[in-house]
Amino acid sequence: MEKVIEMIPVQGTKEKKKNKGFSLVELIIVIAIMAILVGVVGTQVLPYIEKSRQAKDFQVISGFCTAATTAYASNAADISATTGTISFTLNATTDTTAPTGDALIIYNEVKTLTGYTNITTFKTSLSSKAGKDINGITITVDLTNKKITVTTSQATSSYDDVFKDVVGTL
Repeated sequence: MEKVIEMIPVQGTKEKKKNKGFSLVELIIVIAIMAILVGVVGTQVLPYIEKSRQAKDFQVISGFCTAATTAYASNAADISATTGTISFTLNATTDTTAPTGDALIIYNEVKTLTGYTNITTFKTSLSSKAGKDINGITITVDLTNKKITVTTSQATSSYDDVFKDVVGTL
């Protein structure tokens, strides 16, 4: 009888142990569900990321309006025109078409205040697709109506309506 009792524990150790954990099929199903969720959520989130980048870029563009207002206020005594408009465009990599007269005074001050000497250096601070597509910024100082307008021009027409004009008062 002792031999039979000794054999029982030996037989118990030879029995197949139950596996703990997940099977390969269960893991594949979980991975497939996760992939579907990431795909659905990703397509819903990406447009919002681009819109937030555009909002940040619009703030950078708005800085030109603030700089132009400051430039006009700082140099009002040196500006000879009292009515009409003063307009210039920041668009080239060099100043081959720099403005003249009153526009040059404001132009140079805006470049100093913003730190952007040309459109190429300006575009490095932008992160949206529409921001990278900007090929010019026109600043118009309307002395008659006492307002400043900053307008962007795009290389691609699909981004024309992304950045609205920034309007400030003198």
